[in-house]
Amino acid sequence: MPSLAEVVQIYRPMLRNRARHVISLWVMALVALGLVWLASGYFFVPALIAKAYRGESLAVFNRLISGQVGHPLSEYLADWSRFANKVSFAFIVFAVFVLFAVVGWHISEATKLSESAGKVEMSKSRLFVVYGLGAIIIGGALSDLVRDTEHWPFSQYPMFSQTEVTRTFSMLRLYGVLEQSPSVEVPLDNNLYLQPFDNSRLPEALENAAKINRLDEAVTNCLTRYEALRRAGRHNGPPLVGMRLYRLTWTLDPSASNVDQPDRKELLTKVIEQHEGSN
Repeated sequence: MPSLAEVVQIYRPMLRNRARHVISLWVMALVALGLVWLASGYFFVPALIAKAYRGESLAVFNRLISGQVGHPLSEYLADWSRFANKVSFAFIVFAVFVLFAVVGWHISEATKLSESAGKVEMSKSRLFVVYGLGAIIIGGALSDLVRDTEHWPFSQYPMFSQTEVTRTFSMLRLYGVLEQSPSVEVPLDNNLYLQPFDNSRLPEALENAAKINRLDEAVTNCLTRYEALRRAGRHNGPPLVGMRLYRLTWTLDPSASNVDQPDRKELLTKVIEQHEGSN
């Protein structure tokens, strides 16, 4: 009667072949699922959204969209595109993880066949710790990607991930008032005027000040900062007697030919103050 070790030696190739067969099935299923998602997520579903928006789809889908009056079709398509991109990214991360697992399994099997008697395998507890850490890292990232949340150190990477779906763009911009009659104003578009603030961060800071009703205080601080930097020789801007904050709005132009000519200029607040010693 063969011993247990002999039985294991006899059936080991069979078990390995069966494991390879199962892994191949999983890989093929993953590829098929990816192809189905690409076809449905980027072709079928957008077409379905367009039909439902026009009321031409099944009643159950038509009822899902009821904001045609206030929301254009492009907005619904853009929302779906953002969601589809996140799901695709999560799927790619999962597929790469599976690929690494398959490659690792093959390497492990090859190592077992060629290893010498003196080599020691990694313990099961250590393998469990490694795979557990990998699952936590990838699982946390996937969770934030799908739910569009951010829990450090996991993130959905929101920087530059939004798509502009409107036809207009607006931002806050400061203008300096010169001591002339009638008053003349100049745009403060040079980063040296209000350093360390710059044109990329100052509008957002002013938006935050507006939310807490401290816009006048913020503009007054900007005027004081401008004049202090001018007197210190940090910039060569003209002396100011006041400062105005506008919300500028442009109609989007692919060539940006209207960058210096906003369509609308809305005054939000102004600070007029005569500075002694201006020269």
